[in-house]
Amino acid sequence: MNTNRQPDEAEVRKSWNKGADAWNEFIESGNDYYRLEVHGPALLQACGDVRGLRVLDMGCGQGRFSRELARKGARVIGVDIAEKQIEFALRHEEKQRLGIEYRVMDATRARDHWPGASFDTVTASMVFGDMEDAEGAFRSAYQVLKDRGRLVFSDAHPCTNTAFHEWERDAKGEKKALKIDRYSETGAWTCHWNMKRLKYHWDTPAWRRTLSEWSETIAKTGFLIRRIYEPRPTKEQVKKRPELDDCYRLPYFLVFDLVKSG
Repeated sequence: MNTNRQPDEAEVRKSWNKGADAWNEFIESGNDYYRLEVHGPALLQACGDVRGLRVLDMGCGQGRFSRELARKGARVIGVDIAEKQIEFALRHEEKQRLGIEYRVMDATRARDHWPGASFDTVTASMVFGDMEDAEGAFRSAYQVLKDRGRLVFSDAHPCTNTAFHEWERDAKGEKKALKIDRYSETGAWTCHWNMKRLKYHWDTPAWRRTLSEWSETIAKTGFLIRRIYEPRPTKEQVKKRPELDDCYRLPYFLVFDLVKSG
């Protein structure tokens, strides 16, 4: 639902700290199949060959994507606003040493901690939709990137993650068609993490943006779009996991591949 009051940084941190244990279990158990089978692999593929590259992973959470990058040979630093998320990331690093450095940090302040041209690539997996100041994070990424460095990130697809979206179902409960409305109602809303797959439920602040708003932010901060991807599962994946049929039929995610224009 939309809310007229803008959540502040403390509320965002508190909400993701509250959900840290459930979030870690959600990912590591395999229950977050959209991340593990659809948008996560698509984001990693969009990053290309990261061997030997220095990568800043913004909003790294419990470190899932940071670890994927490190396994591909990147030298990774992960930052997140929620200290309990970083605690889980450090536990994973303790279990399997991949050389990842983690810091508790608001992504918008990365430029205050590293000089220009510190990183080859900046990544963000489904993170900027959780930030009021996504533009600030883009500007921070721009400053710490090398010339022609890349910002590669994923987020919910604006065309299906609208202020009103609801599946029409048949008598058996099967999904027939997605009804969507109020596409232009952007800004703050509350994400209710209430799926049955979760260990427990909690809410987080989030922000919706249209494609035009994403485009404007990208242009204002000096980036150029190299490619945009709309990841979807294969027919074989849907056959093995029918729950993925909805995002096979409709785009649920976007992956942006941007380059620092110089």
